[in-house]
Order: sequence, then C-alpha cells, then structure tokens
Amino acid sequence: MNNTFLKQLWLAIRIWLLAVVVNTLLGTIFLACIKWADAEELLFFGTLYGAIFSFPVMLTILIIINRYAAADKTGLILLRAVYRAGLALTVVVFITFCIMIGMRESIVCLILLCIALLSGILGMTAFNRSIMKWGRVRNNAQKV
Repeated sequence: MNNTFLKQLWLAIRIWLLAVVVNTLLGTIFLACIKWADAEELLFFGTLYGAIFSFPVMLTILIIINRYAAADKTGLILLRAVYRAGLALTVVVFITFCIMIGMRESIVCLILLCIALLSGILGMTAFNRSIMKWGRVRNNAQKV
C-alpha cells in the first residue's frame, strides 16, 4: 500500500469515528431521556451497533475519496460526492438497522434518523478541508 492510500484511509476513519461518537452520545441522551434503557447499556450498544452498521459508509467514503482524487476531480466535486453518498447511505443503513431490530415506533425512528444524519454531517463537516485537499485545485480567477 502506498502512503497516499493510507492517508485517505486515515481521513475516512477519522470521519467515521467522529460520526459514531456523536451518534452514540446524542442517541444515548435521547433514549435515556425517554427511559428506553440504562445509559451504560445505551452507550455500549450504541457504539457497537453504530460502528458495525456505519462501517460500509466509511468504506464508501474511502472509495470516493480515492477514486475522485485519482480522477483529478476538484475538491468541491469530491466534497459534494462525499456528502451525498454519506447521507444517502446513512438513510439506507438506518432503515436496514430498524428493520433488523424490529423497531416500529415511527417518532422514535424519525428522531434517531435525524441524529444519525446530524452525526454524519458533523463528521464530514469537521474534516471539510481535509476532504477538499484530495481534490484538484482549480483557480478560476482571471488574470489581468
């Protein structure tokens, strides 16, 4: 493996870890407030399920960063692709999670989906500059 891929992998892992931590904390606060379960149990299972279910999203973000950087796309195009794929896959993964655990409470599911989306957005936003750096720099300023 080359150094470039390892840096891209580290970026994707940092985005993923931040999103999992934020999702776990916010989800635990919400579910503990409605007395869903004990906070310790929620932290453990939130981290476990958050990491397992969001892992494919992290891999997809890594692939997008790697392929768009190799294709010499601009940083803004890369950033948009990461956001779009990350948010779309978050919805897909969340629906899969709800189906697998049999969660049917629509309001609880909707709030947890919003928490998952917010976590993903915060994870990607925290590393905006790092994502943009992998894109080609395009200077559109006219020279006089």
